[in-house]
Amino acid sequence: MDDTGTVSIVGTNLDDPGDHKTLGLTLVLSNTTWIESEPGNDTHYFKTKRGTYVRVNNVVSLLDNGKHEVGRLNNIVPESARRGDSGRGYAEEAGINFTWNVK
Repeated sequence: MDDTGTVSIVGTNLDDPGDHKTLGLTLVLSNTTWIESEPGNDTHYFKTKRGTYVRVNNVVSLLDNGKHEVGRLNNIVPESARRGDSGRGYAEEAGINFTWNVK
């Protein structure tokens, strides 16, 4: 977490080393919301670009406005996340596993 009360995450494709597209996720702690962005406003990983999140233990479920899971971050506790933390995630809309790093 940084001084703004957010956690900034960058992700890359885990299963396809030839896929060099990245994603950015911002977790906003104060209202448990998330925002996803991709270069050029692409939808390679996520079609849904924002919503709320729910944390159960060390797994964060990214939810759309209908409260359906559209993605997941494993091995993260946003409230105590620090630069350099890393793990794996899954973008359900695209079916892509990705690695993530807190920036």
